[in-house]
Amino acid sequence: MNDKAGKKKYKVGLALSGGGAKGIAHIGALRALEDSGLKVDVIAGVSAGAIVGSLYADGRSVKEMLEFFKKANLFQMVMPNMPKKGGLVNADRFKKQLSEVLTARTFEELGLPVIINATDLNNGEGVYFSSGELLECIIASASVPIFFNPVRIGGRLCVDGGLFSNLPASVLRDDCECVIGVHVNPIAPHDYDCSGVFDVAERIFHLAVNGNTIREKKFCDVVIEMADVKKFKMFESSKAEMICQIGYDTTMKVLKEFDFGKFGIELNNK
Repeated sequence: MNDKAGKKKYKVGLALSGGGAKGIAHIGALRALEDSGLKVDVIAGVSAGAIVGSLYADGRSVKEMLEFFKKANLFQMVMPNMPKKGGLVNADRFKKQLSEVLTARTFEELGLPVIINATDLNNGEGVYFSSGELLECIIASASVPIFFNPVRIGGRLCVDGGLFSNLPASVLRDDCECVIGVHVNPIAPHDYDCSGVFDVAERIFHLAVNGNTIREKKFCDVVIEMADVKKFKMFESSKAEMICQIGYDTTMKVLKEFDFGKFGIELNNK
């Protein structure tokens, strides 16, 4: 047992990274945790991780979450007109779709504590939300710069939390005995298609957040690295089932290899 056991607020904290459509792997990871009997006490999520984490804490099923991601406007990069401000895609339709599947309207209505991080566009600082109105915080956390308009919350102009912390583990460290990080945004070192403007923008964003991800991994007791999702693009949600299965298989493999016994956690599959 951890020497600090009993002093922590939570046993298990789960950090879910950003990664666009690759974040669908989080759904598979959560299903694997459930199948293994590992109870998550608190979730911190950014961008796609904030979406999945909030839907999961809201009690949505794997099927419901997969259907949402396949239909969501966030991953439909269709732009009949050039943008007039802020970003290339207006998130209003996505926001409406999310509000239809998300029953909780505030953080307090969720079944699990959830922490969502965004980035203050004006000063570059990380902003963490864990109470009050929920929907706008999710949208802000997933507002990838250039692609989506910034979101104003409480006087702050917020964009994707990945710019500051794309794997929000540090915010969990002090309150959790065991911190599990799920990273779905691996850097593909070669054979990357940069033939179009969106490919270039996506690559730049991945490189920009890679540094803070390395930093945040140090706050995790175990990191579930979804290396096999690197072949998918940020907005490729048509492969939802395949991405989800990768998330499940990868997580099950890590759960079988990592010693959770030192945290007093016993899994079903060991």
